[in-house]
Amino acid sequence: MKIITLNAFPLKLSKSIVNARVIPYTQDQYIDLKKNKGINYTIWRDLQRIIVLSSDGIYPREGKLESFDLLKNKGLFCFLVKDGIRRYFLSIDRHLSGSHSMELLCTRKQDEFLHPIVGEGYPFQIVAKYTLYTRIIDGDPCLLIDYSTRRLVTETCHYFLNKGFNILNRYVKTEQTNGKRKISGRISEIHDDTLNVIGFDGIRQTIATDNVYLEPNISNINDYIHHSHRKSKNTIVQKIREKISMLNGGENKKQKIDDLKKYLQSVDLKLVNGTTFELVNALEIQDTCKILEKPIFVFNNNGEATWVETGLVRDGPYTKRTFDRNDPSVCVICYKHDKGVVEQFIRKLLKGIPRSKYFQSGLEGKFDIGTSRVEVFSVDSEDISGYESIIRKAIGQKMEYGEKWDLALVQVKQSFKNLPVTQNPYYRSKQLFLMHKIPVQNFTTELVHNNDSSLGFSLNNMALACYAKMGGIPWLLKCSPTLSHELVIGVGSANIGEDRGVRERVMGITTIFSGDGSYIVSNTTRAVKVEAYCTALSELLENAIDKISKKMNWQRGDTIRLVFHASVKKFNNDEIQAVKTVINKFSIYQIEYAFLKISDHHGLHMFDTSTMNFSKGKYAPERGKMFNLSHYESLIYLIGNNQLKTNIDGHPRGVILSIHKDSSFQDLKYLSSQLFNFSSHSWRSYFPNSMPVTISYADLIARSLGWLNKLPNWNDDILIGKIGQTQWFL
Repeated sequence: MKIITLNAFPLKLSKSIVNARVIPYTQDQYIDLKKNKGINYTIWRDLQRIIVLSSDGIYPREGKLESFDLLKNKGLFCFLVKDGIRRYFLSIDRHLSGSHSMELLCTRKQDEFLHPIVGEGYPFQIVAKYTLYTRIIDGDPCLLIDYSTRRLVTETCHYFLNKGFNILNRYVKTEQTNGKRKISGRISEIHDDTLNVIGFDGIRQTIATDNVYLEPNISNINDYIHHSHRKSKNTIVQKIREKISMLNGGENKKQKIDDLKKYLQSVDLKLVNGTTFELVNALEIQDTCKILEKPIFVFNNNGEATWVETGLVRDGPYTKRTFDRNDPSVCVICYKHDKGVVEQFIRKLLKGIPRSKYFQSGLEGKFDIGTSRVEVFSVDSEDISGYESIIRKAIGQKMEYGEKWDLALVQVKQSFKNLPVTQNPYYRSKQLFLMHKIPVQNFTTELVHNNDSSLGFSLNNMALACYAKMGGIPWLLKCSPTLSHELVIGVGSANIGEDRGVRERVMGITTIFSGDGSYIVSNTTRAVKVEAYCTALSELLENAIDKISKKMNWQRGDTIRLVFHASVKKFNNDEIQAVKTVINKFSIYQIEYAFLKISDHHGLHMFDTSTMNFSKGKYAPERGKMFNLSHYESLIYLIGNNQLKTNIDGHPRGVILSIHKDSSFQDLKYLSSQLFNFSSHSWRSYFPNSMPVTISYADLIARSLGWLNKLPNWNDDILIGKIGQTQWFL
């Protein structure tokens, strides 16, 4: 029998009425109460009130005595449950860190996973971690239990220096008075037994090497493994990756979650006032889950298919008859010593790989663009000056005849990621070609040397992106016609900066609109700093409505629906007011709107017993599985068991769609289905994505423009015109 459950366990109380003192809220009083919090009471802020519950009837402040029904005050109930669980673990000398979510680390020897691979006495550890949340699901307060891993470091920087490990420019932590470790900054100088550390505020401090710890991130762990196990480093790194993936797989995750749930059911859990509570077994939700219908894609001659590979092979791309860069001129920039293998690589990209499953006909055949005219230019030196020189030569050579390249293919190295942006050939090559309205696609040296069996999948995606960058439309996403015209706006972000202390948040905005029953990406894209975001959103929305209303011949009184997708945060009042201001300018239309928060960091998982015996994706639900958490929230799996590539890919994570309460359009089923369809509409890959294209494109725009704006002579106005109408950022 098929059973689907969540890692959410309903909470049951022995009695629901609790007494508490209510104190008017002031910031100073609230801070003082938290700072001097006693073991016999706990406090909770409820807007302009501080609610104090006591275990012995003694309160730290005078206040009005009130009774609360926890079945009606679910926020207070959830807070008290977390407080009760924290108190229980403290009673057995176990500390839970965090407030919104509580973390429990398992530091016993049998729970440590790194040492069996690298040996005892290693300075890093990877341990099991439980995370506990509370959440209201279908009206019921529940405790969520998640299981994953945490990286730790057990030795100070003094240890690593004695081992001859280079710690310069690495971030470090110092231990605080509460026992927690906090990032102090980056090591700038090393002097015998002291380190000079630059903080995020730019202030330098000198710290003894035995009082500071390396940040236990994956980069530091891998680098130290390369230092300590030179000959077997690659094998060890792969074993660690496989072990962590296995631990995060559905079968192990479900088992560990059930273990902690059973333990919590076996002990005496109490609220601060002595009221007992318990966890109930997870509800079986298979009867209330829905499966969303597969999206339909539109190709040449209005051919339709539910799988893009089928449609492309059978009907050809949507713009097969109207594509205007047939027989394209292609510029290739590569290293002189790699010229031969790069020429072979480019031929495979354009002509295909004969025995490949999906890429036998190449970019030219699959997208029916004719025969490419290719010229290869060799880079003499692999630094930025070498790239600049040869790219200017390639562009100038074409300009002599009043022409320009249709596509530039540029070889780079993965190691370029570690270079400052002003010295990075990856971004400089993008800048130079885009400044001349030439779409550019980078490829790595590492990819060039892959064997054909794996190369076919990479080239298939690369060809798709190249076609879209040249202005082609591979396919459209068909939508069911409604009585409303619709605009869907995605909001993403990226952290831009070479030093963690001086990074800035850049917001990316992309528009996807509906016309003639099909969704297509608009050229209305922006990337701005956070402080300019609301203004940019207003301008983009106003321009998009004005432009599309004319193009689609909207009439007075038509219903216009605006749907906003964001993954970075909840929409706030400033953003909503900015949208309402734009709406007021178009009062001739009936405009409704929905603000959606899309989150993949929530700790909620679905486990499906029908896949428990699968070779990969054990207990993973299928793609499109959906469960309504409330009238305003749904859990949707955009990636399911069939989308996992190997048996060590871990348990797929669904997204939670939340509709903002101020939205005037709140059809959860419609909005969930639309979001699900957008997860298959990226022209960067043929496979479904773990985020909808509204978010993934907006993130790419923010990242690309954010870094390009760090370069001298770059201006976003470069993208005005035809190049900006392509998916140049893919």
